[in-house]
Amino acid sequence: MHITYIHQHFCTNEGYGGTRSYDVSRHLAKMGHKVTMICGVADVSGLKMAPWYKPFRKCRMDGFNVIICNVVYSNKQGFLARFVGFWLFAFMAAIAAAFLRRVDVVFATHTPLTVGIPGYIGARLKRVPFVFEVRDLWPESDIISGNLREGSLVARGLSALEKFLYAKADKILFVSPGFEKRLLERGYRQCKLKTVLLGADGDIFQQLQPDKTFRAQHGLTDKTVAVYTGVHGRANGLDYIMDAAQCLKDRNDIAFVLVGNGMEKPRLIKRAEQQNLSNVVFVDYVPKTELPGILAGCDIGLMILANVGERPVTPNKIFDYMFSGLPSVVNFTGPTIDMVRADETGVYADPAKPEELAEKIAHWADNPDEAKAIGGLAREIAFKKYDRRKIARQLVEVFQQVCAKRKRKTAC
Repeated sequence: MHITYIHQHFCTNEGYGGTRSYDVSRHLAKMGHKVTMICGVADVSGLKMAPWYKPFRKCRMDGFNVIICNVVYSNKQGFLARFVGFWLFAFMAAIAAAFLRRVDVVFATHTPLTVGIPGYIGARLKRVPFVFEVRDLWPESDIISGNLREGSLVARGLSALEKFLYAKADKILFVSPGFEKRLLERGYRQCKLKTVLLGADGDIFQQLQPDKTFRAQHGLTDKTVAVYTGVHGRANGLDYIMDAAQCLKDRNDIAFVLVGNGMEKPRLIKRAEQQNLSNVVFVDYVPKTELPGILAGCDIGLMILANVGERPVTPNKIFDYMFSGLPSVVNFTGPTIDMVRADETGVYADPAKPEELAEKIAHWADNPDEAKAIGGLAREIAFKKYDRRKIARQLVEVFQQVCAKRKRKTAC
């Protein structure tokens, strides 16, 4: 099977972002499938920009082909730059998809929502199934987080595009059951929807060794370390962690580590300095290959989002924490805490009460054997249920089903 895989924010292990598309592609290739990845150049991707006069470049990577569209993206960009980047990538990716030969299925994964445009065009031109993967509900999530005004021209345009792509997709996949639930509530048919979780790459977590150098460099030796990894943006609500750190200011045996970048990071650093929060350590993004050692050297994983009610997401960092043997604290309701409770791999903290997060962390600091036991269970469950080899096999089943259905020319 030849799979055209379109992901603007594709990232390798040399980068700092989520590597699900990279991991799935190489596992698909090992299974005997031909994969052509069409991507852009995110600042955290591990890919380099080509000269301006080279709009496309091709390379071979771990058994699959990659077509890189020379379109840069960064979370640090302003709205206009990102907007232009999204549409430029959609245009270039559609051209790249149009020139591929003997394609069996087109698989596009967002964000951004506009990645569905080359997915639809490529599938239509090749007369093959179009599978659309939803990693976030645009524009709904941006409206909820306050990044987009409901009823605005942009919101209405994104809503129209969302409905169009959902209607044209042969199958809509979700990385969280919360997203699938929302579309069922909106009247979409169950037979068109399926959840395939993000998971994590078990390979890089297999030989897990704590990075003692990292702990020593940041003054974390002999401390209980609660770690957050990911974007530092408004939607992440990291002031909640800062408030908890303020509550634990007198506990010299507890520290918070925030790994990542984002628009809110300079303000958070300034706040830590003004409030003399020496128990908070800020670290820039690290390559994916270095992350397991850092996480293994920590004690607690933090799943934190801004307090805007129930969140339908299941972020990839929860799986990183599990594979690293960390118990997790989740501060939002929805499928993430449901999964954590079902697997017995963590606890919930009220997003309106940072002192509750402080209490959970202090409890595990005082009861390290309990934390280690929960973390050990989390690691065991992760390899059984959430390894990306299993994710790749689930995706192949979907692709085979939509291809068979297209041949029969039947609708669900």
